[in-house]
This record gives sequence, structure tokens and C-alpha cells, in this order.
Amino acid sequence: MTDQLARGPTSGSKPALEGWRTWLFIGATGFGGPAAQIALLHREVVERQRWLDEEEFLAAMRICMLLPGPEAQQLATYAGWRIGGLPGGLLSGSLFVLPGAVLVTLLAWLHAVGEKSPFVTAAFAGTRPAVVALIVLACSRIGRKSLTSPATAVVALAALVAVAAGVSFPIVLFVAGAVGFCMPADGRAGGKAGETTARPTAASMEPRPRARSLLIVVAVAASLWLAALAAVRLFGLAGDRGTAIATLFTETTLLSFGGAYAVVPWALDESLARGWLEAGERFDALAMGEATPGPLILVTTFIGFLAGYRTALPGNAAAGFAGAAIATLFAFLPSFALILAVAPAVRSIHASPRLRQTMSTIGAAIVAAILVLAIRLAADAFAPAGRVELLPIAVALAAGITLWRGWASAPVVIVVAAAVGLLARP
Repeated sequence: MTDQLARGPTSGSKPALEGWRTWLFIGATGFGGPAAQIALLHREVVERQRWLDEEEFLAAMRICMLLPGPEAQQLATYAGWRIGGLPGGLLSGSLFVLPGAVLVTLLAWLHAVGEKSPFVTAAFAGTRPAVVALIVLACSRIGRKSLTSPATAVVALAALVAVAAGVSFPIVLFVAGAVGFCMPADGRAGGKAGETTARPTAASMEPRPRARSLLIVVAVAASLWLAALAAVRLFGLAGDRGTAIATLFTETTLLSFGGAYAVVPWALDESLARGWLEAGERFDALAMGEATPGPLILVTTFIGFLAGYRTALPGNAAAGFAGAAIATLFAFLPSFALILAVAPAVRSIHASPRLRQTMSTIGAAIVAAILVLAIRLAADAFAPAGRVELLPIAVALAAGITLWRGWASAPVVIVVAAAVGLLARP
């Protein structure tokens, strides 16, 4: 592996050796989704520790938003690489994920062993209207960024019809991206009117690193992926579902352009179709992802646990924990590989208008997929027995207004909604 990739530009300094405390703190307190996590990262690595300057932080953030995978985790990985080389990047990215992954796994176990308990059932049922509010707000937030022209609105409408008709989400994403790439680039796609490509700065004028480091990272990551998949298959981890868990959640990360909400609806539908989840547990998976620290894509950990737990030997906790570990590993291995592959070039990469336009049409398709998910979950949450109930609607409205006004964070809203579910238990 090249020296530049292995050591990083500023590795060997004291912060690189002591940075684990900062990464663990960020991983354990990173509630509120990618926007809040990126703000927390900025405060710690730019304002307090001064490991990155403002210009480089913003450049890295833009690249992470273009890459598939959780952007906040990739940004933390890049910052760790900058101060500690490859070990620093692996440490920072791992500690960003591990606290949330452990917590989600424990909550999944509690959900599984207590699914017959009326208290556990009521608490999870109470979160469902709040989850609907979270999804609607996410759809609105992504829509404001992506639906910036009549063309993207048309793409979103076409994607809405396709997703609702059952067309595979990867196909919808591919077609949307191809449409955006083929459209004439005007230098404004995906941004505000009048926005143009940023001019190169002194930092961006550095010589581009050789392609060798990128190829090395890709080759090593592919080898690790194959070795891990062989181990899962050889030892029969998570019962007969280990291989399927690994491949599905690798695809989940590689398709997650624009954040976890881009592909979580598809992952939930796939898990439901495979019998890993029941219909109502789509709410529970999203609630766990929103209420715990770390990336939303940790819903894969929740799904992985239940998939393993419900193998040929139902109630097998060991298979459940194995399923959660497999889901987490294979969901984040591509994320690490992608950001470490481009890390040496972050300061010299500028997104072209055509690339930003492609991402804009992909974002429009994502809005459509999220809207379909919101409609389906709203139907289940507001009319669980085929009859509309007023309490879930009131909870959803209260949760939506609270989140929109910024009166409370998502984890607080989820916990309060669970308490309402317990109080309303017959």
C-alpha cells in the first residue's frame, strides 16, 4: 500500500494517537441524523481539535455526499485518516458506528424476546406514528434539495409511478441517474440558481495522487469482502441466512446515494419479502435507527438480528447476534473502502455540473421512494385494524410539529411516543 494512503498527510502527531476519545464521544452522542452528526463532527474536528480547516472539511463533506454510504461516517473516517493514516481512518469510522450498532443489537434482542409482551408491543406500537412524521419530514428535506427544476419533478413523478408499481428500486435509481447524466449540463444542477463549479484553490491544486492507491484499496476491500463472505458460509453463521444478509446489505450501502433514506425503504421491502420482518416491524427498524446514535443505515443491524433469530431454529439468540454482526460488517465495509479509496484525492476533486445533475435526478427518484414508503406506513399506522384511529394521527401531528419547529430531537420524540403507546395500552 502506498505511503500516502497508509500514513495519511498528517499522521504521527499526538492527536492521531489520542483521537480515539473524540471518535468514541462522537459515536456515542451522534443522535439526530446526518445533519446533526456532521455539525458535531465540525465542532470537534474543526473548531475544537483543529485537525481539519474549514475548506478541507467542506470539500470532504461534498465528496462524502456524492459517494454511496452514510456520509457522516465517511466524513469521520476521512478526518481520522487525515490525522492518523489508515489506522486512524479505520479507528474513527469504527468508533463512529460501534456504540449505535451495539445499542441497536441489544434493542433488537429486547424486541425479539419480548415480542409477546404487551408492554414491549405497546411501546413499539406507540413509536409508529412518530416514525411516519420522521419519514415525511425526511421526504420534504430531500425534496427541497433535489426537486430544483421541472425536469427533476418529472423524474420524481415517473419514479413514484414505477416504485408504486413494483419496479425494482435499483433499476429506478439507475434509470434516474442515466437520465440526469444525459441531460444537458448547465452548471446549476443540484444547486441553487446561479451556482457554478467552485474554482480551484491552493489546497485543490495539489498533484493528483496516482491511481495505484485507489486500486489497492479496492483490491484489498474486495479480498476482505470475499474472505468474510467465505467465513460466513463456511461456519454457517446466522443459520441459513448469513450469506443472504451479507449480500443484501452490501447492495444496500452501494445503492445509498444521497443518504440512508435513499435505500432504507428498499431494504425494508426486501426483508419483508424474504420473511425476515413482519409488516409492522418496518416501523420498529426505523424507530431504532432514529432513536440511537450513529447512521440511520444501522436499521440493517436490527434487520440482521431478526433475520438470524428467526432461522430454522426460531428463538436462537446466537444466530441473531451473528446476523446483526454480519449485517453491520457488510453494510459498512463498502463505506470504508469508498472513502479510503478517494481520501488522497479529496482536496483535488471537484464535482462537475454533469455529476451534480446526475445526483439531482437520483435524488428526485429517492424522494419518490420515500414518499411511497410514507404512504404505506401511514396507512398501517393510522388504520392498524382497517379503521382510522385518531390517537395515532394526533401523535404523528404532534411529532411532526415538534421536529419541524426544532423543539426536540428525534430520539426524544421516539421515546415520548413509546411512552404514549404504553399509557394508551388497553
